[in-house]
Amino acid sequence: MKTQTLPQTQNLKTFSLIGLILMTFFAFNLSYGQIATTPTKKITTNERTIKGVVSDETETLLGVNIVLEGTTTGTTTNEKGEFTFPKKLKTGDILLFSYLGYETQKVEIKDDTTFINLKLTIDSVTMIGALDSGKPYKSKRKD
Repeated sequence: MKTQTLPQTQNLKTFSLIGLILMTFFAFNLSYGQIATTPTKKITTNERTIKGVVSDETETLLGVNIVLEGTTTGTTTNEKGEFTFPKKLKTGDILLFSYLGYETQKVEIKDDTTFINLKLTIDSVTMIGALDSGKPYKSKRKD
């Protein structure tokens, strides 16, 4: 039988401890393989400035409100009915055009949209019932 000396026993314990630490490290370490990722949706930065003119059947409209749907970002038309939207828009964004006495219209931005020429239609207001002609205050004047 072979007997070991003290330095050999010390070296064996050191290597055993290092081996145990390495085995623990590799056994409990999460390892990930490299995966080639391909994007499922093509990401494009197709943002562009949108300009346009808003009018009705006869003339251009001053002060038409134009707002990006779901936000508070917007602008209004000038004296010539022209506008330039302050934020760059991308395909799929929706602009809301509203003006008192006219129907609110939605315009979706498409791939080729850079200029919008929009005609608003007059909103028909219907009053239900008869007007109340009975005045609570009577005139003291005699006819």
